[in-house]
Amino acid sequence: MAVFIRYQLKSYIRSLKFIPPVTVFLGWVFILYAYKNVPILSSYAVSSIALYLTMAWIAMTIFTLEEESEKHILFLQLGSKRLFFVGKWLACFIVAFPLFLFAEFYSIVMRNFHGSLSGIHYGLSIYSHWMLAIFGIMVGTLFSATRFALKKYAWLGAVLVLVISLAYESLAEFGVWAKVVLWVFPPVLFVISYLSGGDTVSLGGHFWWDQAIVVGYGLIGGVLLVWLFLRKER
Repeated sequence: MAVFIRYQLKSYIRSLKFIPPVTVFLGWVFILYAYKNVPILSSYAVSSIALYLTMAWIAMTIFTLEEESEKHILFLQLGSKRLFFVGKWLACFIVAFPLFLFAEFYSIVMRNFHGSLSGIHYGLSIYSHWMLAIFGIMVGTLFSATRFALKKYAWLGAVLVLVISLAYESLAEFGVWAKVVLWVFPPVLFVISYLSGGDTVSLGGHFWWDQAIVVGYGLIGGVLLVWLFLRKER
């Protein structure tokens, strides 16, 4: 597995496909912290969204590195299609790690924040970045490694899911049926809503209930993605 992950990372770097998403992400963070004395949590909410969009992009490029013939050779070498899927995801997480570090600590090093960070600020920012990175990888996987990966509409479908998940609050106002349909999309708002109410945070029962939904969505979504991938590769 370690050899496969190294192979994936080398192939990804050599393909130069990382340049557009990483450049956009870095530019987004630079612009976000172009000024001093910015609020802590709302800034981290924006960089978390940037990581969400970027990781969907990166996951789609990582899952489409190989042609079909090369992919089947890798299945034989690994001895399991499931290991292939897990290796791809681990490669995505490794790529996400330096982006997370940059989003988390650039503003601290440059002293852009208004006020000092507390433990709850660190906890919420780390959690929000990683949860949205996971959701981004899930969206990218859905439209690059399953039967939803139609070449003509894969990118359009991914963008649609990303936009709808970010517009959850506005779309939910259309009524009960809209709320029911929106449960299909990543619960991004359940994560970042606690970062947009100011830098003084009190985490009550609603927070833990919402995060239980977020984690449950991630676990169920991950299992479904594995199942959809295996169905596609039968």
